[in-house]
Amino acid sequence: MYEINAFLKSKIQEKRAEKELNYYRKRVESGLDENREISNLLKKRFDKRKIIISPKKKGELHIFVSYYLFNWESAIPKALRLFGKVTEFNWKEKGFDERSAGWITQRGKMNAEMLHAYFEASKVQPVDIVVGYLSGFNTSPQTIQKMANAGSVIFNFCWDDKLSFRGRKIGGRWTGVASIASAVDLNLTSAPDSIVKYTGEGGIAMFWPEGADPDVHRPYDLPFEYDVSFVGQKYSWRPEFIEKLRKYGINVTTFGTDWENGPLSEEEMVKLYSKSRINLGFSGVGFSKKLMCLKGRDFEVPMSGGLYLTQDNPELSLVYEVGKEIVTYKDEKDCAEKIKWLLADHKKADSIRKAGRERALKEHPWSKRFEQIFVLSGVMGAS
Repeated sequence: MYEINAFLKSKIQEKRAEKELNYYRKRVESGLDENREISNLLKKRFDKRKIIISPKKKGELHIFVSYYLFNWESAIPKALRLFGKVTEFNWKEKGFDERSAGWITQRGKMNAEMLHAYFEASKVQPVDIVVGYLSGFNTSPQTIQKMANAGSVIFNFCWDDKLSFRGRKIGGRWTGVASIASAVDLNLTSAPDSIVKYTGEGGIAMFWPEGADPDVHRPYDLPFEYDVSFVGQKYSWRPEFIEKLRKYGINVTTFGTDWENGPLSEEEMVKLYSKSRINLGFSGVGFSKKLMCLKGRDFEVPMSGGLYLTQDNPELSLVYEVGKEIVTYKDEKDCAEKIKWLLADHKKADSIRKAGRERALKEHPWSKRFEQIFVLSGVMGAS
């Protein structure tokens, strides 16, 4: 029954994602002009608001970051501290739980507290930048607009806009980022196909994938303990996929909620990447194999020096040289064959580990991600 239910859910999600994407492609008839310069579009926005953006030196900025700490999000304020003073507004820490049954009645109060924190921070030092991990479910466009009108440049990132750009309508607005896209100065998405959606809502967007922290995601000098490991949630088609690998004779060890070995701490997880000859990944969104997106693990594993074998998501070619820096598979049989090849060819496996880490360190630290958009927007000078 679970397999049937998962299959039906995957088809529903794929159809919903395709319908939403086609809606925005039709809405933006000419499509997105890929040659247009985002910096010029941002300048027009700032001119319209009558704010003057003068580039500051790295280390002199005041950044207000607003987010809900659930898992990995603490990496964001840490990376931002390289650029200057950081004021955090973590509404979970303030006693607001957006997963609670009464959230819709509480989010107005949370937004008021967010604005209060922002303006109090501005009294100490004017806020140059707002970085948000926000959506219509938790934040109103009016809240964002008030911070923008006060002179700040607003950035917001989303990793779930392939499936839930609009989401559902609750409390009068979409739960996804569609509700706030036009209020944000630069929307950041890890899905190139989603850029047209932001354009359709009157926003500016750019491809901006996840990153990793070199201080955390580093190799450990540990002997190999596992041929193949996977760490992550046990749901959808993952258990069936791993069971098929085992039938092909692959020794896969799994970690995470509901798996036989249970969840790991962040440090244990990073060490696992060094203790595994091959680190298995999945790119599927929700219950779908067809609908894929970039994942945080795509950057964390290679930066940690692990050999990364994941689903054949075409977007990976935008951030890695597939076959040289990471390896991908098309299905269970192909995955099993790639595993056997990599386990047999130690020299090739080592070269992929090395190349993947070098690429990740060079291009994919969180600090590089933020430096790119701060310079692009003109709020910080190039270093």
